[in-house]
Amino acid sequence: MKLIPETKLSEFPAQLLLVDDDLSLLKLLSLRLESAGHLVTTAESGPEALEILKQMTPDLVLSDLRMDEMDGLTLFDEIQTLYPGLPVIILTAHGTIPDAVQATRRGVAGFLTKPVDKNQLFSLIDELKGTRPIDQKNKDYPDVLNRSPLLVQLMAKQLLNEAANRLESQANGFAPEALELLAKTPWPGSVRQLQGVIEQCAGLTNQPMITADLVNQVLTDKSTSLPHLSEARAEFEKAYLIKVLRLAEGKVTKAAELAGRNRTDFYKLLNKHSLEAARFKEEALQKKG
Repeated sequence: MKLIPETKLSEFPAQLLLVDDDLSLLKLLSLRLESAGHLVTTAESGPEALEILKQMTPDLVLSDLRMDEMDGLTLFDEIQTLYPGLPVIILTAHGTIPDAVQATRRGVAGFLTKPVDKNQLFSLIDELKGTRPIDQKNKDYPDVLNRSPLLVQLMAKQLLNEAANRLESQANGFAPEALELLAKTPWPGSVRQLQGVIEQCAGLTNQPMITADLVNQVLTDKSTSLPHLSEARAEFEKAYLIKVLRLAEGKVTKAAELAGRNRTDFYKLLNKHSLEAARFKEEALQKKG
């Protein structure tokens, strides 16, 4: 009886350091990697991994995120300080948004959730194993999003929360098809490029759910003359306030009701855009006269 599924041997084996304080998972993943022809050294904690790194230079490190003595991101920070450019893949049983965001912004080379998809893992190893420090010291990994569709989706949700709060957008989620489209899209500009697309979607929609059609519209719009998103939103907001004030004939209480705001918030918006209700009252009187 085979302990693990039959695995195709890697054409170019990598030397790996695998770190996990769960001994059963450590052994299972080690066997799976070795069955693919890779050379695996294991460590049961972050401190043990650092000791091993004093004696060897692997092609890359795979570390669990949640460990008692030293978590995976702390280990990553130590590795980047002591061995700049050594790729680190973070493995976690809980693919939470904050973890994904923090890992990406700190520069990890990959972020995978357990149970690990072996094809995705092997593909990532094949891509990274030629970037050891002796070959490309201080290498950055701007295309980390292109290696992890899951990470794209987690990052998109976090970035939408940030954009919606900043832009006062009604958007609070993505349709499944929209997330799939984002995950399939190449992101050569990594997080910054993804952030720009999410901000445009949040600014353009007046619905709680961002659709795949809207994502596709933003992705395929090649215009280079677009104003900054904050400028476009400010222009739209001012035009909307003017329209509401004209409909209400300059009466603030009525205008606030039409806009679905209380008087205090509505006055703040008027001040923000240097608008005076009296102007629209006069305008309404002139039309009646």
